[in-house]
Amino acid sequence: MGHNDVPSPSNCTPSNGNTLPSLYKRSLLTEYWSKPVSQLNVVDLKTAALDLATPVGRERHRIYCNLLMKLIHRFWNGNKRGPLGTYPWRVNQLVEKGIYRGDLFPNDLLDPLRVRWDRYLGHNIACIAVDGRGEIIDFEFNHNDFFRSSAEHAEARMVRRLFGLADIRDSWRTGERLPKKSRAFSLKDVTLYTSLESCAQCSGVMSLGRVKQVIYLQNDPGAYMVGNMMFNLAGKETGDGSSLAAIPIPASAVELPQYDQLNDAYSAFMDDMEKAEQVNDTDRAFFLPPGFIAGKSSADYSASITSFLCTDTALEFFAAGGRALDTMKLDHEDGVYRPDPDTLTNKEVLEEARGFFEYTDVEGFRGSPHKL
Repeated sequence: MGHNDVPSPSNCTPSNGNTLPSLYKRSLLTEYWSKPVSQLNVVDLKTAALDLATPVGRERHRIYCNLLMKLIHRFWNGNKRGPLGTYPWRVNQLVEKGIYRGDLFPNDLLDPLRVRWDRYLGHNIACIAVDGRGEIIDFEFNHNDFFRSSAEHAEARMVRRLFGLADIRDSWRTGERLPKKSRAFSLKDVTLYTSLESCAQCSGVMSLGRVKQVIYLQNDPGAYMVGNMMFNLAGKETGDGSSLAAIPIPASAVELPQYDQLNDAYSAFMDDMEKAEQVNDTDRAFFLPPGFIAGKSSADYSASITSFLCTDTALEFFAAGGRALDTMKLDHEDGVYRPDPDTLTNKEVLEEARGFFEYTDVEGFRGSPHKL
């Protein structure tokens, strides 16, 4: 086709809502086009994620989920509007009247070189990456505020970081190489554990990176279950053993209690914010600026999920998940989720998770890029 040629109308005419454009006739859209959207959002995890079928596999996933919660609690910062003012939902994070804590490092006074972060350096949303063997590769936080960008989400940052690590260190493991491809081409044995259901950007980046699966601790109604849709439309396994979209797995599938607790608490938070704003109940607002005077200042009734993830309620759920990592008693110490001889046992996975936290507690700065 020359550069002045006009494409055939049959291939570029937009749909009128009833007819699938012929350009998509070979895609999985044909299977779902006339079905209700609810069917497009249902992922059959029994066939998609076989490692969930055994108690060994579910226990292994819970270890990583609890590690993620402990990391988020360790680097918690709820100062979404800054450390000054009043956060009615953050009473337990108050240092003194009108001043709230940032990074919840318990031993600030023992380390005079550690910066006390009190500015909001990104949402309390993070993820960790685990390779096929069971070793933890790295962790990342959402750094939107730190980089003054709305695109610095934890999962997208993690995938970019993984490709960077592959270019630097060819020894890290994501599974066997794809035929005639470098190790950096595919993350087909990598599992991401993220605190919040992935958005369209992160789902797309994970798809491009061929990430195996993503396990999330809480639903995000603003994500519109796009990860489920992408998997159903593009996630079928290919001939090289990789998937064209990450398998989206709610943490309820691995029996993590905080999944339902976080979802229920956020739903209640949204209802409370709506009711408080309707009657201008400033005692139930999310934030009151310094020097707030009723009738002269504006109260913040933000019901966003990033506001909820600053509250004492959310903090306690993540703290409980972290404590579970510390006290966990395994039912399947010697169990492995797959038959490969180099796969870590669940006991080794738990040791790996606890050791990784000890490392990040010292080396990992929540609000800035960190070393591996």
